Amino acid sequence: MRTLAVLPSRFQASRFPGKPLALISGRPMIQWVWEAARDAPGVDAVVVATDDARIAAAVEGFGGRVVLTDPALPSGTDRVAAAYDALGEPFDVVLNIQGDEPAMHPSTIAGVVSLLERNPGLPMATAACPFTSAEELFNPNNVKVVLDDHSRALYFSRSPIPYLRNSTLFLADFRPWLSPQHLETYLRHLGIYGYRPEALRAFTALPPHPLEKLEMLEQLRALAAGMAIGVARTPHLSLGVDVPADIPAVEGLLLMRSR
Repeated sequence: MRTLAVLPSRFQASRFPGKPLALISGRPMIQWVWEAARDAPGVDAVVVATDDARIAAAVEGFGGRVVLTDPALPSGTDRVAAAYDALGEPFDVVLNIQGDEPAMHPSTIAGVVSLLERNPGLPMATAACPFTSAEELFNPNNVKVVLDDHSRALYFSRSPIPYLRNSTLFLADFRPWLSPQHLETYLRHLGIYGYRPEALRAFTALPPHPLEKLEMLEQLRALAAGMAIGVARTPHLSLGVDVPADIPAVEGLLLMRSR
């Protein structure tokens, strides 16, 4: 099975312009993502899909491969599909590893590839790790996923799901009765997707779904259309970067791993 990893990367992020080139422990953010993809077992090729010459120059400077995509494309997934088509090479799996995930672990990437390899009928896959605190669980920036008995996604949400029922109280914030044992059942979605090429094309042909618009979660478009999404569990947290203030936490996580 041949696997292509595509790293969609835009310069004009609304909350953090130039984000892919922001330095994380002395290296551009996109370089950390590229190195994780390069080092992941099962990945055969890595490209950065960008519409910006500055990002392209930085990637080529550290030895990466770039595919230039149309700035008008509406999403990272559309950039992934465009890059795959532009390469014109046969691949069995196309990974979308978001360019603002500098702490993505190579073994997490490998887990998504392995899940698709073991399940040839599965059109899509992603990854999730455990939550370690109630504060993380109740942060809407941390996406939650609930699985069925076959490790396929039932739903993704920014809300804490499933709701933990108390015998006497109904409160939106159920932290008062959330125990460490309860917390172990909650899963945090990570910013990586794997697609069969035909599933990638089918997904990008679909219009945005109302659930997707409400939660601002693109993967709900696939679930609403009946596309199964397998979820590979990993112990490795990956922190995305949305604003400059997120960088210290990412640097701390990377430093901890290097010890």
